[in-house]
Amino acid sequence: MRLKVSIYIILSIFLIIAILYSRVGQYQIPHYEKLADTLTTQTAKKLAKEKGLALCGTGGGMMDDIKMMAMSFNYYKEVDLNSARKLLVEAVSEYLTAINNNKELRPFLHNYPFTPENVKIYIWIYKPDGKDLPPDKIDFLYACNGKLLYYTERPGKYSPAILF
Repeated sequence: MRLKVSIYIILSIFLIIAILYSRVGQYQIPHYEKLADTLTTQTAKKLAKEKGLALCGTGGGMMDDIKMMAMSFNYYKEVDLNSARKLLVEAVSEYLTAINNNKELRPFLHNYPFTPENVKIYIWIYKPDGKDLPPDKIDFLYACNGKLLYYTERPGKYSPAILF
């Protein structure tokens, strides 16, 4: 009987130590990061509905506060230079509006108002059937550090250009 009690006590202590140790060093997502993720998801759903952009990734710079927020999309429609510029500007504008209008998120922004330098938008362009575009077509757009850029694939290299 005494042996059973000793074993029970030792196993209980071991279990308590294991539970406590498993929680040490476990990363806790900060509240502001959860807010940013929720806002990003809501904005992506709106952009999907209004622009046909399909969210394929998110990111950000959120050590200590929110310095940058990012979204990546697939887009299944060919674009020319003008429609590429319009699509990218509208996506950046929608994201910035959502960020700057969110009063709960505002205290956690590194700078308010957030500007185009604080968001990144990446858009990969495909044919409607999901296949790659011919090399002379715009197949990648991005907004980064306040600049709008696009790429076309040329034989042997990618060529970037700035959208003005």
